[in-house]
Amino acid sequence: MVNKSKIKAIAAFSGGLDSILAIKIVLEQDIDIIALNFKTSFCRWDKSNNDCTGSSIKRMADHLGVEFKAVYLGDDYLEMVRDPKYGYGKNINPCIDCRIFKFKVVKKIMDEIGASFVITGEVLGQRPMSQHRRSLTLIEKESGLEGLILRPLSAKLFSLTIPEEKGWVNRDNLLDISGRTRKPQIELAKQYGIRDYPTPAGGCLLTDKYFSKRLRDLFKFGNTYSKDLELLKVGRHFRISNQFKLIVGRDEQENQRILDLSEKGDLFFEPLELSGPSALGKGIYDENIKEVSSKIIARYTSLNEKVKVITKIISEDKELIFDVFALEDSKIKEILI
Repeated sequence: MVNKSKIKAIAAFSGGLDSILAIKIVLEQDIDIIALNFKTSFCRWDKSNNDCTGSSIKRMADHLGVEFKAVYLGDDYLEMVRDPKYGYGKNINPCIDCRIFKFKVVKKIMDEIGASFVITGEVLGQRPMSQHRRSLTLIEKESGLEGLILRPLSAKLFSLTIPEEKGWVNRDNLLDISGRTRKPQIELAKQYGIRDYPTPAGGCLLTDKYFSKRLRDLFKFGNTYSKDLELLKVGRHFRISNQFKLIVGRDEQENQRILDLSEKGDLFFEPLELSGPSALGKGIYDENIKEVSSKIIARYTSLNEKVKVITKIISEDKELIFDVFALEDSKIKEILI
């Protein structure tokens, strides 16, 4: 039997209940665990904290008593999202390619720190695209981790993994959960005394149909710099021309967020005399585009009154005031992304 005090594993840690339970099960077998959390431009923006840092995930790892490591996936990951080998799910979610990409990163980190295997909270049959048997096998092969991915919640439904064969973990203490029901996990959480865990709503915006529509538009017409991606998470978006887009805030917090993400040369709109939304215009524009944008601001300020909308160029002193009525709802719907 190998001295398990020397065995180290990396846990793919989302902070959700399944990954929490997977870590708890393996911790009971005296394995040193590093909880690895991936951050991308597609995590949900937390309006309450005005960020997308996942600080609560770090706190959960601390509570579990495991080392925590965050890894940001940048341009290479974005290129994978733009053109995935295995295609998209229902929206613009390349779940299979995403898992392969992340596990390749995990494998590299394993080699760097001397970890012996990988732990995930995956449950057989829970997700229709990436967690059925064929996809899981494909992901292991493509990532170079065949036999090295241990899924404690469903392990007994799979063949023996290398960690089990070598005696690093005891298969008898692993589980055979499958399907989309959450009852076994919730019951197990009670047994462990785990109460503070997020609901399984999903934190990836690529599965959101509205965000997916905006991202497809960005891939088609715009740049995919970090600020452009962050802007997709806030406001109402209008494609006014192939070269110009307007983002309209829905509340005071979003108004400020939009301004924070502005860049030199962008247009900034706000009503002059009435309370209402601010908006940011990005791209090439003319007087007609500025007027249409002002009419959209008027639509979310007042339906019946003429509205004065001030237009400013970011980082310049130039201003222009449009005295406009609201754009018709039918025309609003045509250009809403």
